Amino acid sequence: MKNLKTTYLLLLIFLAALSATSVCQPTNISWQKYSQIYGVDFFTDVIEDTNTGYTVAGARKVKSKSLEYWILRYNTNGDTIWTKTLGTENKDIPKRIAQLGDKSYILVGSSEKENTNTPFLVKIDENGSELWQKQFTIDEYLSVEDIVALDEGNCVIVGGKGSDPANTKLWMAAMNGKGEIVWEKTFMDNLNGCIKSIKKLPVGGFALTGSVAEPGKNDCDILAFRTDEEGKEEWFSWIKTPGQKAWPACICCSPDSCFMVVGWKGKCLNDINSENPVFDFDMVLNKISCHGEILWTKGFDREGSEGGNGVTIRPDGNFIVAGIKATSFLGKVGPWLLHVDADGNELDEKLLQLHFNNDQASKVINTLDGGFVVIGPGIQEEDNTRSDGWIMKFSSF
Repeated sequence: MKNLKTTYLLLLIFLAALSATSVCQPTNISWQKYSQIYGVDFFTDVIEDTNTGYTVAGARKVKSKSLEYWILRYNTNGDTIWTKTLGTENKDIPKRIAQLGDKSYILVGSSEKENTNTPFLVKIDENGSELWQKQFTIDEYLSVEDIVALDEGNCVIVGGKGSDPANTKLWMAAMNGKGEIVWEKTFMDNLNGCIKSIKKLPVGGFALTGSVAEPGKNDCDILAFRTDEEGKEEWFSWIKTPGQKAWPACICCSPDSCFMVVGWKGKCLNDINSENPVFDFDMVLNKISCHGEILWTKGFDREGSEGGNGVTIRPDGNFIVAGIKATSFLGKVGPWLLHVDADGNELDEKLLQLHFNNDQASKVINTLDGGFVVIGPGIQEEDNTRSDGWIMKFSSF
């Protein structure tokens, strides 16, 4: 089975190289920028800045040092305003960025030393100057996956907390402007899990999504839930996929008071409990009512492995999903944008040009001018031969 998996990966790499020379970029791109720095760098998050333009969080390997946090500011035309690198002597990878009311920013991610990960937070002002940095040092394992900004410089962060990385609980915490935990909660403590995405709701409270698994099981499911401002749960929606691995990447709120969750769902092609299970992954999209009812679940399969990393709702009520497409036998591999209506029916798709292995569309956001911005490639391995962070501004789909 190891040989089968290796052969499949080699086939993907070969077809990815073929795809990179044959895929044409869409004509409705207003502008695009690539970092084009020799070595390894990547973008993980983007926001439309209150100072106008866009702010991107990523990481880059600086000379002989390990990965460091990398923040870039672009104006509305894609010109670079400033860039900053921040971090420790360890391997530092940011996952998300949030902007506060005073136009400052908080980045959350991890700092790794000797195979031990610690949550790493950095606050910078609107010009990129560091205000403080913080590492949570506790006896238990802790990961921070996402952040939302509140009033008066406060934030809510989410992730997983537990006795070890394989035994975490869904975790949520409120944090003040100094990076101090004000309160924290865990949910569904009889299950293992981690919260991957959080959104602040206009009517108050939060929408969250994460992955959950029963102890001792090698499969996992998608969970969506809602809380009030103090983290008290209002409902849970458990999307069960027995014998498969399914996890969410992003939750999006829609004007019909429903929620859309995008992620990955993998069907095991051999024994899921074996030493080397082999999966065929599909992008999965779930729509959930404002009361937690699962309205529908849809998978998008292109005869290879696909997955969804981000989703945003457009002004017309349709959705754009960002991810990766690897239709191996047809040689169509690369960052992938999928356009669907409110019922999950496919309207259109765009396969962007692949520049290196594992290049993905990792985040998509709407812009005030009616367009949208997409970034990639998401988190990459430090020992990759090459990866470049990229950002694309679209005028329309």
